[in-house]
Amino acid sequence: MQHHACFEAVNRTLNDVCNSGNQQLSGGILIVLGGDFAQILPIIRLGTRQSTVLASIPHCSIWPHLHILKLKTSIRMMASEVNQVYLTFLHEMITNPMHHGKLDLPAYIHWVSTVDELCHHLYPQSFLHEAVTVHNSLAGRAILAFRNDTINDFNDEQVEMMPGVEHRFEAINHVNVPEDAAVAEPFAVEYLQSISLASIPPSCLRLKIGAPLILIRNLSPRQGLSNGTRMRVLGIWRTCLQVAIQGGTFDGKICLLPQIKLTTSDEDLTFILERTQFPVRLCFAMTVNISQGQSLDQVGLHLRSCAFSHGNFMLLLQESHH
Repeated sequence: MQHHACFEAVNRTLNDVCNSGNQQLSGGILIVLGGDFAQILPIIRLGTRQSTVLASIPHCSIWPHLHILKLKTSIRMMASEVNQVYLTFLHEMITNPMHHGKLDLPAYIHWVSTVDELCHHLYPQSFLHEAVTVHNSLAGRAILAFRNDTINDFNDEQVEMMPGVEHRFEAINHVNVPEDAAVAEPFAVEYLQSISLASIPPSCLRLKIGAPLILIRNLSPRQGLSNGTRMRVLGIWRTCLQVAIQGGTFDGKICLLPQIKLTTSDEDLTFILERTQFPVRLCFAMTVNISQGQSLDQVGLHLRSCAFSHGNFMLLLQESHH
């Protein structure tokens, strides 16, 4: 969900473009907004609960002028008895105060006691072998977790279980220092390699033929290469990867991915890190935020770490409808 200042900026801009002053909302143009307050609110770095709530759209100046419509039917859920019961459970988790705090999951959600069991349930060895030659063998499957370090461990473990030769690609890291900055000691190569952020690819990318990947940058949306696109590795070379897109309009389309330079933002680190690497990550497992918009048929939930933001756990359960 966006900060309410974004909506106010769009409203003022459209009023200026349409020369309507402040007499109309968004210059008289019909705008449809969508969101769910039970999911993730605007993210305020180092913010308090109060600052997060104040950043949401109900505190926007245009909120009193909006016409509120509520969706009551989930299109994503199949019309089966189990899913209808699950929908009721999700609804009560939001509206019933008895479900606030510690929550007992329904009995029809399959439980496992170890990480190995979770991995073997989602990714049986037969499926990992089949993924080398079958396009959609691992499509629609993912383990969801809250933390990046957790999904990195899952991905490393699963790529080791796949058959075939493993290829490792070490990133080239460079620190951009402003010209007027004071001369400082150079950063150790080991430290730069150890930096792992969601906004940049891993410093060491471990790949095998058939491994599932997710794109983390918009390369060519018209060709299906958008941020969040899932794909499967077909060929591995020193400077490029051959992949096949999984799902959507471009399902099965074969593309080549080059190594590119990606940089961190000012808020990520105290300096700007420039990393040259393939703009992908393994996606046997992914974070809850990245899973938004994905079409997943079978989902494993890692609940050994707590949700760290409003709606994080709710979003996790909404992705797990099978």
